[in-house]
Amino acid sequence: MSDAEVLEAESAPVRKVHVQTWGCQMNEYDTDKMLGVLKQNYVFTEHPEEADLILLNTCSVREKAEHKVFSQLGKLRKLKAQKPDLRIGVGGCVAQQEGKAILQRAHNVDLVFGTDNLYDLPEMLAEVEQGQRVVRTERKAHRQKVRNFVPGYTFEASKPGVKSHLAITKGCNNFCSFCIVPITRGLEVSREASNILDEAERLVDSGTKEICLLGQNVNSYKADGVTFVKLLEELDQISGLERVRFTSPHPKDFQEELADAIRDLRTVCEQMHLPLQSGSNAVLRSMRRWYTREKFLEKVEMLRSRVPEAALSTDLIVGFPGETDADFEDTLEMVREVEFDLMYTFKYSPRPGTPAAQYDNQLPDDVRRERLRTLLKVQEKISHTKQAGLVGSEQEVLIEGRHPREPGCWMGRTRGNCTVAVAAEMAHIGDLLPVRITRVRPHLLAAEPL
Repeated sequence: MSDAEVLEAESAPVRKVHVQTWGCQMNEYDTDKMLGVLKQNYVFTEHPEEADLILLNTCSVREKAEHKVFSQLGKLRKLKAQKPDLRIGVGGCVAQQEGKAILQRAHNVDLVFGTDNLYDLPEMLAEVEQGQRVVRTERKAHRQKVRNFVPGYTFEASKPGVKSHLAITKGCNNFCSFCIVPITRGLEVSREASNILDEAERLVDSGTKEICLLGQNVNSYKADGVTFVKLLEELDQISGLERVRFTSPHPKDFQEELADAIRDLRTVCEQMHLPLQSGSNAVLRSMRRWYTREKFLEKVEMLRSRVPEAALSTDLIVGFPGETDADFEDTLEMVREVEFDLMYTFKYSPRPGTPAAQYDNQLPDDVRRERLRTLLKVQEKISHTKQAGLVGSEQEVLIEGRHPREPGCWMGRTRGNCTVAVAAEMAHIGDLLPVRITRVRPHLLAAEPL
């Protein structure tokens, strides 16, 4: 590049991109990839009013998330009127599902791109600059080779923190009757192990201490003969990597080999998210989950017999079509028996294109709301008892940052994924601090350094 070209490049105005993300950790990971793809031409800004490009990375798993997207597009109309050159794009699951309909409904949108198309952003934006409104939601070949999952890209987004996400699969083959993921993200594809390990090493070199592996069904991972447990063993050898978590596994694919790995591997945390969804066998069949409550309890015992201190979290849906009072009582009974440390609870929300949305026996919203309230009350007592049981114990806390309101206090998480406030003057982000839990505070634990 000549001196004149360098000078011209340095004097050119910097274009800014703002990304808003809804939904799951996979969407957060995809946002990082978007920023990586765009970093040659854009810098990230937290302020949408400063942006030349605004991207909404959307979720359609639950109805409220979808409504938030169109509400936000409505709010952006005024900004677009003030800045006619502002470009607005919609990506993610809502984009994959709705496609061209988004352009028809929101006239301030310039670009719609699906979950397989984020790597085409520079090309699509070039078409937008030529005056086109672009829709690109074509699905890449479902049975594509695994090497095409991340075509030539590793982690290229903003600087990672001490905790980072790393996707190892995309899509899902389970087709649960309530879930839209196979529609919006396609069938399951596993990423090459060498590609995953390369990205993990780059993350660690950039300061990451903990990696959470992502996928709709991580424990069914398999690429070029490498299984999920073998991948965990390879990650365990990376110098400087202190912790590994993963989400979400499917109970039907949770086997003894993985339970042994949680017990034996240095980096794999003694914590697991195992989605139950319902405690009723009848509802589980209707959900197409392909395990029973009895089989789920066997999986819990398989983990706890090896790692008694393991923390266990789950997902539960209440008010599923046809769920009777007896079915709901089965769920409450399961929750009391298993005693989950943490629970993510949802009242059923029908999603377009899923079989359950067409079931005749939909429950009234007030019934779903009341069952959700009841379930939350039961779990609240269990969670408090579990946290109180940690008082006096010694834990290792990964320091993530300062407490936002309390000087001399730091925030972090235990290997069991409990949030902890540590009273410590001398600490640094990324420290692995041995502490003693002193008391239970609202929504977290308090601790002092050992």
